[in-house]
Amino acid sequence: MHPSFRNAVLGVVRRFRRDEAGATVTMFAFAGVALICMAGAVIDYGRLTKAHTNLQAATDSAALAAARLPSKDAATMRAAADKFFVANTVSIDGQNIQITKFDFQESSGTVTIESSGVLDTSLMSIAGIKTMAFSSRSAALKEVTGTVEMALVLDNTWSMSESAGGSDSKITVLKSAAKSLVNTLLTDNAASVKIGIVPFADYINVGTGNRSASWISVPADKTDVKPIPAVDPVCTTVSTKNVCTKGAPKTCTSVTDGVVTSYDCTPNVCTTVPITPYQSCTKGSPATTQTTITKWYGCIYSRNTGANLLLPDASASTKYQGFIGTSQSCLNPIVPLTNNKMTLTSAIDGLVINIGNYKPSTYIPDGMVWGVNLLSPAAPFTEGAAYDTANKVPRKVLVLMTDGANTRILNSNGSHGNLNSNATTAANQVTKVNNDTLSICTEAKVKKIEVFTIAFAVTDLAAKTMLQSCATSTNHYYDATNAAALTTAFQSIGQSLTSLRLSQ
Repeated sequence: MHPSFRNAVLGVVRRFRRDEAGATVTMFAFAGVALICMAGAVIDYGRLTKAHTNLQAATDSAALAAARLPSKDAATMRAAADKFFVANTVSIDGQNIQITKFDFQESSGTVTIESSGVLDTSLMSIAGIKTMAFSSRSAALKEVTGTVEMALVLDNTWSMSESAGGSDSKITVLKSAAKSLVNTLLTDNAASVKIGIVPFADYINVGTGNRSASWISVPADKTDVKPIPAVDPVCTTVSTKNVCTKGAPKTCTSVTDGVVTSYDCTPNVCTTVPITPYQSCTKGSPATTQTTITKWYGCIYSRNTGANLLLPDASASTKYQGFIGTSQSCLNPIVPLTNNKMTLTSAIDGLVINIGNYKPSTYIPDGMVWGVNLLSPAAPFTEGAAYDTANKVPRKVLVLMTDGANTRILNSNGSHGNLNSNATTAANQVTKVNNDTLSICTEAKVKKIEVFTIAFAVTDLAAKTMLQSCATSTNHYYDATNAAALTTAFQSIGQSLTSLRLSQ
């Protein structure tokens, strides 16, 4: 019984007892009032229970609606919660029904909502109880169910330097979308989730720490010291000079990984004219040496021996070949499967699309090979659990994102070359590389790996067709035509791997 109601009834009883002259009619009057009050308590408490039950349901719905959103923006989530809350409270018996607290903890993926309302009493008002308050609290949690291992195979080629349709470059948009996916899956409650990253371009970087691994063969670094002999001064008589002027203006273009760059290539028109003869002498130079350091930066070729050159999980005797150079010609190293969110987000933030003058083109097959290698329990990387034929424990997932078509080919030694200058020959070469890509996609799906593909601002029809065929199903393919669509694609993938539940 409500304390106020109980106190009011007891007060009436005490007053009645003090009035010793009370007549029988007074007793009946009191009894009538008491009965009315008791009936009012039953009715109003019934109304209160129903209002509280409906408020709890509305609060639960609002929390689930907010947690379901792919957005991590608290204001956007609060707006969704408000919309659901209002729609589900219009029929509740009460006043001032509102959300009193909204909180979103990104680290755990939890949305918490508190709400309250006030019920105007009916018969209980006779006892001086005009209103009764009621409240509710709900927490909704978005989390990964089961065990998940994911390989993010991300295009880091030079074409990612282009705009994504707004002020940001494609690589900037990719970093934001990929980090959002990591944050969605790796919450405080996601101990059974591991994610790895495979940046790909011309070549794959497996990390210099793997130099001595059994699955790779790397030439020794070397330092060449070349003697440069002394050069004596030389004097000559100069009697002419070149006089040059600019010719007709001309603009030329060059193409790197599909990115067209224009530059001024206006030719000079030069003529030789006589001048008063004079002696011109060089300074000469002393003897010296030139040192050239050639080392391994973690870069590897594709396999060039064995029956299935490109397929992952090949025999350990078929080693990958590392190659050395005077400068680095592969980009960021692979990040093996881990549940360390800081390691992953730092690696994503550090993704680059060029190193100095090295502006890489696209060779997708290697990205796919190493995506599967990352998920495999066998070497080269062994962080992955054994395959499950039902792909549930663990659920292995590969996400391939690229912004263009294959623009490199596989040479006989495992290196990657440029497309032929002849258009017909080049088209045939691209078809071959696309088919190689699909053979690896098939291998992944045979292993029951769930393959998502994202075409980011891809205009090449053959490339889109290849990516669609690579995906596990049509629902696993995303045609992201701009930055917003790329963000949505990564969010959708995250949504497909998580589920909602009420934790409070």
